Amino acid sequence: MRNHLILSLSVLAASGAQALAQEAGIQPETLVVEERISEGNHIFLMDMGISGPSQISVLNADDLSLEGNMGMGTFSQMLMSPGAPSLFTGSVYMKRFTRGPIEAVIEEFDPATLAVKREIVVSDKMAETLSQRGALNLSADGKYLFVQNATPATSVNVVDLTAGKDLVEVPTPGCWTAYPATEGLAFTTICGDGSLVKYTVAADGTVSEPAKSDKIFDAASTPIFGNAVRVDGLLTYVTYDGKLLMVDDSGAAPVLSKTIGFAVDGWAPGGYNLMAYHAASHTLFVLMHSAAADGSHKRPAEEIWAINTESEKLVGRSAAHGESNIAVSMGKVPQLVGVDHMGGVHRYDVTLGDSVSLTEGAAREGLAAFATMIATDY
Repeated sequence: MRNHLILSLSVLAASGAQALAQEAGIQPETLVVEERISEGNHIFLMDMGISGPSQISVLNADDLSLEGNMGMGTFSQMLMSPGAPSLFTGSVYMKRFTRGPIEAVIEEFDPATLAVKREIVVSDKMAETLSQRGALNLSADGKYLFVQNATPATSVNVVDLTAGKDLVEVPTPGCWTAYPATEGLAFTTICGDGSLVKYTVAADGTVSEPAKSDKIFDAASTPIFGNAVRVDGLLTYVTYDGKLLMVDDSGAAPVLSKTIGFAVDGWAPGGYNLMAYHAASHTLFVLMHSAAADGSHKRPAEEIWAINTESEKLVGRSAAHGESNIAVSMGKVPQLVGVDHMGGVHRYDVTLGDSVSLTEGAAREGLAAFATMIATDY
């Protein structure tokens, strides 16, 4: 009887609302489901879901209007494939959420329709960690994924995308992240003793002996951010005190190729995914904050600096809006997208030349609770 009463009241309420709307001359809205997002440029914003499931909001790059979203498990990683035919996520689904079994899943989405193309259940050792570029990466040929594991013992899971299953787990004790080499099935990882180690994997799952670099940084005095970018073929890290460490990982073992110091007057890098590289103009963007001190490396950006990697000079300083993560589009004339620590998105138009400047072209607040990663399809 109670359920029938609730249903009856609901029908009456709906009928009453419809009658009032008609009397007021309001036309009912027709809801539709679009088969695909609009033509043009888009921004994919990852909300890591630190207190629940992760999600990706898809925004029109022109006005930052919301066009759709995708949901996945907790502590998700996100990766847009080159040319944007696929968007990969890696996340953990918790059966009881606070206890019990988990399932680690790689999901491949179609960025145009936001539909799941397929999913691959992988090792449940997948790290439940802050979203970062080094935790999920495609191999040079796009046929394998490198997935960071932590139990808390560290290892890297190599996933065969053609076969749709794990190929091999590579133990990486004391090391973190997996950045793919520019050719072959190989990756480089950062180690706590200040070295970088390269692992090479054969198609049958055989793993080479680790090839270790000389000491490249000091974790106590000059630590580095774990989020690297590929700059003109070199794997590039930034230190807490504002130096670029550019590493050649094309040989048997990683080698420090050059160091570029750029921080001045007490300024230093800060944030999470804090660097973005525009290859066509050889411009590296870095989030920066003033009055640097021990522990300030997560401080939101006060400015965004531009470094020309050919001249190795600082070529621009632009006002920021508290961003902690950035990405840059890959076209001839780039746009830079940042997300602030409150989940607001800021899109900057970039002026290139002897000096580089950013002008905020669009902004939208409150899109995410814990935004950590950005990707674009342009």
